[in-house]
Amino acid sequence: MKRVRWAMPLALAAALLLSACAGTVRGLQGSPLRSILVTGTGSARLNPDVVIVTLGVQTQGPDIAEAVSENNRRADQVRAAIREAGVADEDVQTSNFSVWTQQQYDEFGNLTGELTYWVDNTLLIKLRELDRLGDLLQAALGRGANTVQGISYSVEDPTAALDAARVEALEDAHSQAAQMAADAGVVLGEVISIGEPGAYSGGLMEAPAFGKGGGGSGVPTSPGVLEYEVQVAVSYAIQ
Repeated sequence: MKRVRWAMPLALAAALLLSACAGTVRGLQGSPLRSILVTGTGSARLNPDVVIVTLGVQTQGPDIAEAVSENNRRADQVRAAIREAGVADEDVQTSNFSVWTQQQYDEFGNLTGELTYWVDNTLLIKLRELDRLGDLLQAALGRGANTVQGISYSVEDPTAALDAARVEALEDAHSQAAQMAADAGVVLGEVISIGEPGAYSGGLMEAPAFGKGGGGSGVPTSPGVLEYEVQVAVSYAIQ
């Protein structure tokens, strides 16, 4: 299970820690207003429905034209394999194409003046049928891919689940504030402010995908479960 958490900014985290007990803030008219500031937490567990695969072809050789030509040939084969696996063209994107050189040395560590050219062509693939991931990897590797940089499981639209987690976080905040008020012998008042620290980044989470079961003739994979966590900072007046 992969947990995804959006952390609070450092300054805000320190402020929340210092304000966990009853504090004093100024009202609109400048009069002291006693308050309790708490952080509530809610979570949502979701099965991923999208997987992003980053893989590619890397070739090398003493002649740049030959190294690029060989890379192009193998990359075309990999794209064909991806298409045959049922992935739509709009779900395949070239994320990198680069060529670089490497100096060659003799057995004594002296430069020989010769160069090796490295060519890298990397694809970003969005697969919507997770049970086909193993076959896709097997097919791509069998047709010329020789690098796999990463596999990321995600939920394409976690909005409803995050809304429910936000409600849970607000309930948690109220429960904490009510207990603190009771322990302090004061009466909990109305909400002064509500904030949600941090920001959601789109929900792409790294998840291990190799050697964890599976079936068929493809690479064994397992999507696991993604856990999102939402935090809300709530300030209550106290009487």
